[in-house]
Amino acid sequence: MRKNKAAIIVIALAVLLMCSPLLLNNHALLGVDGYFQYNRIYEAALQLKNHNFSFINLYSFQQAGRVVNSLYSPLITYVAGGLLLLVGNWFRFQILTLFIVYFVSGYVMYAAGRRLGFSKRVSIALGVIFLSSNVVYGFIFGVTWRSIAFGLLPLLVGPILDLYAGDWQLLSMLKLGVFIGLLAQFQILTVALVLPLLVPFFIRGLWHSKFNLNGLLNFFAGVLLALLLSLNTLLPLLEVYRGNTLISPVAMDLVPNASLILQPIYNGVASNSDIVLTMIAYAMLTGLIVFWTRLGAFTKLFACVALVYILIGTGLFPWDSIQKLMPYLQSFLQMPRRISLVGTPFMMLATVMIYQDVAVSQKSAALHKGIVIAGTFLSLLSLLLCTQKVAQNVHYTITDTTPLAAGLQTADDNVHSNLKYIKQLQPAFHTRHINQLIKQVDRTTPDYIPVTQKIETHSNVYRAYRRNFSVQQSKFKHQVIHNGIQLTWNAKHTKMRALPVVAYRRTVLTLNGHRVTSEQIKHHWIGNLSLKQRRGKNVLTVRYEASRVTTLGTKLALIAWVGVLVAGPLLVKRARRFLVA
Repeated sequence: MRKNKAAIIVIALAVLLMCSPLLLNNHALLGVDGYFQYNRIYEAALQLKNHNFSFINLYSFQQAGRVVNSLYSPLITYVAGGLLLLVGNWFRFQILTLFIVYFVSGYVMYAAGRRLGFSKRVSIALGVIFLSSNVVYGFIFGVTWRSIAFGLLPLLVGPILDLYAGDWQLLSMLKLGVFIGLLAQFQILTVALVLPLLVPFFIRGLWHSKFNLNGLLNFFAGVLLALLLSLNTLLPLLEVYRGNTLISPVAMDLVPNASLILQPIYNGVASNSDIVLTMIAYAMLTGLIVFWTRLGAFTKLFACVALVYILIGTGLFPWDSIQKLMPYLQSFLQMPRRISLVGTPFMMLATVMIYQDVAVSQKSAALHKGIVIAGTFLSLLSLLLCTQKVAQNVHYTITDTTPLAAGLQTADDNVHSNLKYIKQLQPAFHTRHINQLIKQVDRTTPDYIPVTQKIETHSNVYRAYRRNFSVQQSKFKHQVIHNGIQLTWNAKHTKMRALPVVAYRRTVLTLNGHRVTSEQIKHHWIGNLSLKQRRGKNVLTVRYEASRVTTLGTKLALIAWVGVLVAGPLLVKRARRFLVA
């Protein structure tokens, strides 16, 4: 802490400045993913508070028996739910989580710079640029969860150096396994995108070590640890996707969603701080071409890998042809710019490495000084432009005439609420009754809904979900029971009744004391069910029976994480003492 005091202070002040429009106006932002993520966090908070843990969501997502939290960052969501209970309201929770996410992202970039031998000033500048860049700023504008995972990517710099060197010590490989397991706790897609980035360094290290058997065994130990730590995210996904047909994520045209990082003038982006990344990208490309012969071998490989990621995510890559050959990418990848975002932190580091190599080869103190000046200027520019955009978003959502749906960055058909303007939602952020924010607005998100046949998500799906779930929910009495949900309603006839409930392959439905068989269920195309009711009072109980493999794997992952948190610091201390001795 003492050695990095300046970095901690500067990065903390940068985060406070970026969040200052929210703090000064006592105003919160939600954006495009806000309601989806906050519903998940509310669910985790209520499960923790009531000690009622379930594979299905009990308190959120229309209480329709949906599986959401178990498939999307379950462990971290419980941590976020615990923070929500601790701080007491959504506004304090938002400020706290914003500070944590942006401070950590800025600090890990600073630490990556120091690991590569950069000066403190340059490393701090990189940290400030990174925390205000499009890699992570989506969390403040739209609560995009991938921003948290992307913010941790600089952690991989240490393992990349270890892989490249070929000296694969057990502690180094286990550290790599922990980092990959940590990324998996936030988003599996990020892991899928980042693993190819490690391959060139793995191949070089493997060749350099002449296929050392002990090193390979240590590497596979790290792989096994990563898998063990990820079981709680992988097994539920495999169980639900293997046994059910789920509504696909929104299919997007890939070309319009490619990265604009090579476009010098930005229009329609979330923040004009993106221009700083454009400047860095061209600086890296120019330096790589002009000074190739003066660069070290690691710098060349590191910069080339980063450049490949940057270029693949742009419109230079033939995404039109790719999506014709592999149309599933429109739902799975959705936005090619995600690939560029994964490469962006490594591009930033590679740019400094290039010019630092040149400065060393030329013994140029002026170039060293120029790197510091350029880094400081770009960090201030990036931070101020991003803060300005935050202020603009606060102004837009604090205006009396901004519609609710527009403030949530969605269409009117995707919102079910009695509120008309986004400003009316603000009191719900400041009350200790955390359910008000969730109950006042129902943001229709049909993620992971089980259906009878594959359908693509489009505007009709959102409208149908709103009509059959959001609107119908109020016509039934919902009660949370142990590990399940109970719906109660009265009927005047014995006909089939459409219910705002879904059923997965392992969902257990009990109607009026009798277990419902699959033959008794009529599935509608949007995922809701119809059951034959009886005259008078009807009671339906919805539970989910997870497989023994999924349950056991989840417990093993949690035990492994406890082991990492307890043993990890001790192993690091012993390793340092050994190296010093």
